[in-house]
Amino acid sequence: MARPFTAGTRAGLAVAVLGLTGVGVFGVGAPPEHCPSVDPASLRASATRAVDWFVRNQHNDGTWLYEYDADEDTATPGYNVVRHAGAISGLYQAATFEVAGARESADRGLAWVSDHLIERDDWAAVRNLGEVSTGASALLASGLVERRLDTGDRQYDELLRRLGRFLVAQTEPSGAVLAYYDDVAGKPVAGLYSKYYTGESYWALARLHRLFPAGEWGEVADRIGRYLATERDEREDHWPPIPDHWAAYGLAETTEFPDRDRERPLTSAEVAYAEAQAGSFGAQVRWLSQRAGPWGAAVRGPMVPRGGGYGVNSEALTHLWVAAGADPRLADLQAPVAERALCVAGLAIDAQSDASEAATKPSPDRVEGAWFRDGVTRMDDQQHALSGLLATIPIAQAEDAPHSTTGRQAPSWWLWLVVLVAAFNPFRLVQSLPRRSRSVVASGGAVGGAGVLLVALTSGPLLDVLNVSGPALRVAATAVGIAAAVLALTRRPVAVEPALDGWRAALVPIAVPLVATPALVLLALSADADKGFTVVLAALALSIGALAGVCGREGLVIRWGGRFLSALLLAGCVLLLIDGVLAV
Repeated sequence: MARPFTAGTRAGLAVAVLGLTGVGVFGVGAPPEHCPSVDPASLRASATRAVDWFVRNQHNDGTWLYEYDADEDTATPGYNVVRHAGAISGLYQAATFEVAGARESADRGLAWVSDHLIERDDWAAVRNLGEVSTGASALLASGLVERRLDTGDRQYDELLRRLGRFLVAQTEPSGAVLAYYDDVAGKPVAGLYSKYYTGESYWALARLHRLFPAGEWGEVADRIGRYLATERDEREDHWPPIPDHWAAYGLAETTEFPDRDRERPLTSAEVAYAEAQAGSFGAQVRWLSQRAGPWGAAVRGPMVPRGGGYGVNSEALTHLWVAAGADPRLADLQAPVAERALCVAGLAIDAQSDASEAATKPSPDRVEGAWFRDGVTRMDDQQHALSGLLATIPIAQAEDAPHSTTGRQAPSWWLWLVVLVAAFNPFRLVQSLPRRSRSVVASGGAVGGAGVLLVALTSGPLLDVLNVSGPALRVAATAVGIAAAVLALTRRPVAVEPALDGWRAALVPIAVPLVATPALVLLALSADADKGFTVVLAALALSIGALAGVCGREGLVIRWGGRFLSALLLAGCVLLLIDGVLAV
């Protein structure tokens, strides 16, 4: 028969396990996050370098350098008209911010695309090499709206309306947007959709509605918005759901519709969709910021984002920030979304090639101001990063810009209360000791609980020192909680024999290993970071009271009570883990 652990042995093992678990949680599960500081000046300077790249790398016909390998000093043949239209849109955005050279470069790009239009009936669309894509026309329309709002020049108003009518014709009654038009057959290509053309059309039609409110643009934009929020991912078989920065543009635009309720400008479905999108992009930026930390690459893998990767995260978060500021139901998202937007903008600025790096390459004009991955850049890397940096400027200018990452509104206090009580698990605790020692545990539980509470109170300074966000700690702590729950459900409690004289001498070695388990300590830290010490204090008080009440009991109540709380811990930690992953 196996000899039970003594209290001293258990205490030593518990301290070692707690230390190793802490190293694992903060070293691997929630590594430090690196978010460089940004301000309006640094954002504008980086955006200007991106615009200068477009100006230097524009060909005489109005097209831009499409893809360039700096290591080989070679340009990749081929071209993408959708990305060309996106570059026009981004440069007109830069012109609105008065970045020198942006409008002139965009106008030259517009001259090229104007020679690649087809007209059918009452609409017009962009065509290149025989392909008529919805995305190119949508981005061109959005860019022309930007130009019109910035300059007041009406010369493209009729083209805008014709592009809009093409987008309407490509939109099905459900709100789904067909990706291509077959110019030979003279009809849309049925059943073929794009991950991004739907959101691009949503944004373009929403912008047209604000510019020309008398048309049908708003009704069709709302139809697309409803489809994106409720049907698109399931109907088009996308799993996991698509993080769609273009949809974020559309949501921000629709909050300004003149016919929307100013107090509730988004529908309930759009609010839920905005929350989900904020969580998706927030999680991506958290991962990027962790990877940029002191040892992040070792625990987060070698993946380096493209410039477009930084950019789409910026574009999404900045426009979700606008939507959150317009709809009170999203108000709790605005601060964490802003924090993530500022973080990814700082990471993007750090990743941009500067003059000194460009000077080491054979063609520095093709390098400076660009974003590279594996030595390669593409014009949409600059376009998305440019648009994201510009859209971050208003956040950096806001007087109430946040200065700490807290994540979105934390989980409910009652969920944390249940999880902490289940992690304490007084029923399972008394099973570890013979009856004669249980009164000691009941007294020692108060000391152990006080220790857990004191550790939990350090959550704020600890996370600040370690540069760890609340959601990241929640993910790591609940992963430990899940492991502890599984072990509790599959293994009997380990017997502990307090071979000491008197309960006072046994107090600490009993309390530390049995009460202050790694799972409870980490969960208490996370709960304090999310909801404050009150919920931790309440949970520990309930647990210690329950421990005193059950320490003299035996039989099924104790055994099944322990299993029930272990199962409750598992379920609660799974819910909190999902919440942490999806938090901003």
